[in-house]
Amino acid sequence: MRVGELTVDLRGVGCPYGSTLAIQHFRDAPVSSVITFLLDDEECFLTLKRLFPLLGQRVVKTSSQGKTYMLSVLKVRLF
Repeated sequence: MRVGELTVDLRGVGCPYGSTLAIQHFRDAPVSSVITFLLDDEECFLTLKRLFPLLGQRVVKTSSQGKTYMLSVLKVRLF
């Protein structure tokens, strides 16, 4: 995978499995990538929004439209 942007569609996947899948996709992405997660589980969205900064990563954009949530995270370093 090359550095750039990646979108991971996790709609239809609830927590905690959705969070686990998000972390797995994020872990496999190269440093300096922006990974955008599409979610429809608000609890999962809020969990990931709090978790990524605790892991030393940078949330660059969040938005919601209806029951769809978007979370974009810059991978700053490996973890």
